[in-house]
Amino acid sequence: MENRIDLAVAHRWTEVAEAEHEPDAVDLLAARLLAVADTCRSVTRDGDLEITSAAQFVQCAKVAERLSELEPVDPDLARRSYELREQVLTGRDFRWSDPARTAALGVAAVVVAFGGATLGGGEEDVAMVVVSAVLGSALLFATILTSRRPVWRTRAELVAPMVRRHGL
Repeated sequence: MENRIDLAVAHRWTEVAEAEHEPDAVDLLAARLLAVADTCRSVTRDGDLEITSAAQFVQCAKVAERLSELEPVDPDLARRSYELREQVLTGRDFRWSDPARTAALGVAAVVVAFGGATLGGGEEDVAMVVVSAVLGSALLFATILTSRRPVWRTRAELVAPMVRRHGL
């Protein structure tokens, strides 16, 4: 199944390359770029096109970047182009997976770092200052790494049970 989709996407990019050589064919180029994005994305039971994998996001981002340079005359193409660009722009943002847990762990990391540094400084123990700073920094790094997720991935997890046809 994946090979067929990969071939279809490659074929769509070939069509885009052909449309680029035609002068004054902005709508044709926009339609072919949107066809690439439509082929890449997954389809839900409702017929909505959703980005559900990193490969889909990369392809859609390439298409959105190219579409931002075009101004299609056809209102439907302009609307679909705008919607894809907004989907990619929103997907690039990050969201905290569990804000309360993240805040608590972030505060704990700061307390460990500054608390240990204060205690170590009071006792003139350089090793304690260094260890507490490194430990607090590592805890803060791990908290951010595990809690920060791209919006497209969060959305993909929500719509996963409703996907009728998977894209790339």
